[in-house]
Amino acid sequence: MIEKIQNELQEIAETIKAIVDIDITIMDKNLKRIAGTGKLKNKVGSKGPKNSVFEKCIQTGKSYFINNPINCEECLSCEINGVCKEKAEVCFPIIIEGKVEGVIGMIAFTEKQKAIFLKKQESYKDFDKRMSELISSRIKENAFSNKLRYKSAELLTVIDSVDEGIIIVDKNGIVLSNNKYVRNKLMNKNILGKNIEEILPKFIVNKFRENNYRLEEEEANLKIGDIRYKFLLSLVPIYMEDEMVSAVITLKDFNKLQRSVLKISENWEGYTFEKIVGHSLSFVQVKKQAQHISKGNAPVLLLGESGTGKELFARAIHEESDKKNELFLPINCGAIPENLIESELFGYEKGAFTGANPNGKIGKFEIAKNGTVFLDEIGDLPLHLQVKLLRVLEEKEIVRVGGVKAIKIDSRIIAATNKNLIEKVQKGEFREDLFYRLSVIPINIPPLRERKEDIIELANYFLNRFNKIYRKNIKGFSKRGQDILLKYSFPGNVRELQNIIEYAINFASGDFIDENLLEKRIIKEKDELSLNMSLKEMISQYEKKVISKLMNYYGNSTEGKKAIAKKLGISIATLYRKLEEIQ
Repeated sequence: MIEKIQNELQEIAETIKAIVDIDITIMDKNLKRIAGTGKLKNKVGSKGPKNSVFEKCIQTGKSYFINNPINCEECLSCEINGVCKEKAEVCFPIIIEGKVEGVIGMIAFTEKQKAIFLKKQESYKDFDKRMSELISSRIKENAFSNKLRYKSAELLTVIDSVDEGIIIVDKNGIVLSNNKYVRNKLMNKNILGKNIEEILPKFIVNKFRENNYRLEEEEANLKIGDIRYKFLLSLVPIYMEDEMVSAVITLKDFNKLQRSVLKISENWEGYTFEKIVGHSLSFVQVKKQAQHISKGNAPVLLLGESGTGKELFARAIHEESDKKNELFLPINCGAIPENLIESELFGYEKGAFTGANPNGKIGKFEIAKNGTVFLDEIGDLPLHLQVKLLRVLEEKEIVRVGGVKAIKIDSRIIAATNKNLIEKVQKGEFREDLFYRLSVIPINIPPLRERKEDIIELANYFLNRFNKIYRKNIKGFSKRGQDILLKYSFPGNVRELQNIIEYAINFASGDFIDENLLEKRIIKEKDELSLNMSLKEMISQYEKKVISKLMNYYGNSTEGKKAIAKKLGISIATLYRKLEEIQ
């Protein structure tokens, strides 16, 4: 441990020597000399003598005062006894956090030094304690300094590895540091020591001051050389004792943010119609219809039951359109809380409402302003937002919540629903004008029960997929297994088939998935009502059948139960009551 501060220990030894005029040696707990003065300086790095008083000092943790080394009992077993040139010495253990880490020796080699030593012997009584405290504090300082250097290097490495710009400025706006991203963008132009006003647009700097040096995701265009960049810029102040001492500025590449952060998943890239499995006549016709309208920019309304693959069609339309290099942004209108959906879709200006980000926020339509926005479960969009969506479709512009400025966009809208929108229009739950604007191109995706020819093809597709995922080698389905799949109506459509195959893959032990595995997962549809039942019993039995079927499809989780309650048009409390009755 003490070797880590060897240079400092040498300085301490030289200082003690200058004060007491006696030579000093300092050894670690292994008797290796770490520091020394006078005759002992040349021995630094060598080992101290075995069985010496130095070794005893380390072993016992006691101090030793030796007035006559030749005849002293403690020195009799020392390997250099008889040839030792020391006239007198004192050894103090170096104790750090309760452990002996070394020894300090004060050694007189002349009679004059011995006389001085004996005269001042009493003054050395608490020397060990003071030296241990001094060395311990130096070791802690050294450890802290090393840790600080490590943390500093670690922080700089992390900052340089971040794929966004980071600039640190002092309270006067002078640049103290910047990361590799900034240096690359500035073509290694040195900005250290310069005022941030020379780098950022003036209106941004003014906003810093207006917002008490705090800003979040403010759009800023920077021209660097011949290249113009669009950034989302944020600033966070750093305070010490309630005083701002510096600030951290981050720069996010807006275009890159669109491409990489919000592109949902690279697995979807290039998802064309050829990759959508199914060759039944009705399904092929729908794919051709969707492919035919892909190049245009007109709104598309995808209609179909849950699990038929509406999002796959939306992505395929996008991938084969002129916007394929722009952002595809899916939004589930039924999954976002009603009180948040407006700000999520359209964004908001600063101070728009209580609890909002004080600097405002960019909305989904603005983020994907040149791409494709997929509005899933459009039938769940609140009425008051349907007016704003109509404006997006007709005027190609949005207005942030709390704002007045219209922002032009050129995104294509693809909507999807498993609900009867005409019925909702008749009930006053959906705007008629919006329905007609959305359904310029309606595409009906058939349920799986209407394209039986695709069931085995899809089953084999999922079989191959899950074989790879779970590292299985299931070869296929037994004849009776195929018959069961073909006879089943699949109320959950392709998504349910996928879940059934994944289940079977996990439990299959042979080469083929047989009817026994599939029957455990497939919802039985046989008539379980008896003529001997009362009407109340029949209703109860039917409810049990329906709820069990839906539980099998949606699962037993809280979210699954919410989906079931929504599907049945009952409250979650009513569903829980019926589940208790069933049990």
